[in-house]
Amino acid sequence: MKIVGYIFAAIGALSFIGAASAGHSVFGPLFWLALGIGLIFFGRKKEEKARMDNENKETRTVYESTAESIVNQAPAVAEKSEIKEEETKVETKSYWERYKTENSEKSSQLSSLYGIDFSLLTEKDIRERIGTVDRLCHQYQCIIPQLKDRCMKDMEQFPLSFMDRMIEMTEKEMEQEAINFNISKKNTACALLLDWMKERKDFLEMNDVYNKPTKEEESLDDQLSPEESFKKRYSGILVKQIGNNANIPLFCVGYDSPIAHELMDVMYAFLKDKAEKEKADRLGYGKRYVFIITEETEKIVKKYCHAALQECIEYYNFPNKEVVTSFRCPHCGSWKVWNEDYGFECGECGCTWHAPLGYNLYLDLDNN
Repeated sequence: MKIVGYIFAAIGALSFIGAASAGHSVFGPLFWLALGIGLIFFGRKKEEKARMDNENKETRTVYESTAESIVNQAPAVAEKSEIKEEETKVETKSYWERYKTENSEKSSQLSSLYGIDFSLLTEKDIRERIGTVDRLCHQYQCIIPQLKDRCMKDMEQFPLSFMDRMIEMTEKEMEQEAINFNISKKNTACALLLDWMKERKDFLEMNDVYNKPTKEEESLDDQLSPEESFKKRYSGILVKQIGNNANIPLFCVGYDSPIAHELMDVMYAFLKDKAEKEKADRLGYGKRYVFIITEETEKIVKKYCHAALQECIEYYNFPNKEVVTSFRCPHCGSWKVWNEDYGFECGECGCTWHAPLGYNLYLDLDNN
């Protein structure tokens, strides 16, 4: 259309110039000129409209393609987001929680073997203790629940006189084992064996030291001072009260040991016994009477009940109250306690706390 318009416009313009110069009528040339200009104008309009339609079509195509792409990618993006959230949740779990999920039975056996809550340990300590137990089980060719019994069975061939030497040698081996496996001494197999050796030694002493005295020993008893004689008699009563329950911890998960109550019954009975107190005054150890009782009781509960005397006292007088002393960690129950300038610190979980030193017998309470 534009080309035709240019032709008509050219013809009209040339005709107009010729007619005007010759003095003829210019109406005809003007018609052709106007027609050509009109065709050029409408041709340009048509091209502009076609160009706009084409651009709109391309825009719609791009928009539809983008929308379709977004729709198709939406599930994949959502799936990636869900996977990322799951990975984040997994990462927030502690090493021990992940280990328990994958090894439910074994994790329970490990906690029972050590008698502690593994969630309170660092990842390094957990990994090292798991490796130690695996090595021991491989050495004894047994599963975890059988491990302690196998080790204790091996110790039965050694008499009491050998135990101190065995403990000394194992302590030296513990240092070498820590170096060889690049682990902490507390996480070595020797550290675990040492606990069992000491338990075995306590058992042997219980059945060897406090058995029926021989005639020679009875003769020696006659040579003891009144104070020493009372100490031996009082200690013997405490040990006899324990009987076959030696080495049962005072605090067990879900179990209130009756041993503490029985030993405290004995202790408070002597503290309130007027006849015993008068006898002590008469024989010259009356001023030390209370001290002797608390000192001897402390030895027994530490040695056979794995508890401090003040723990027993608190537990006996306030059974429904949380026991907090300087001897045991109130958080994880560990006996590895350090007395620092800022208070007491647990060697197992790192917990710190404050507790009074010394004894409080609560002799003014009604139940005493």
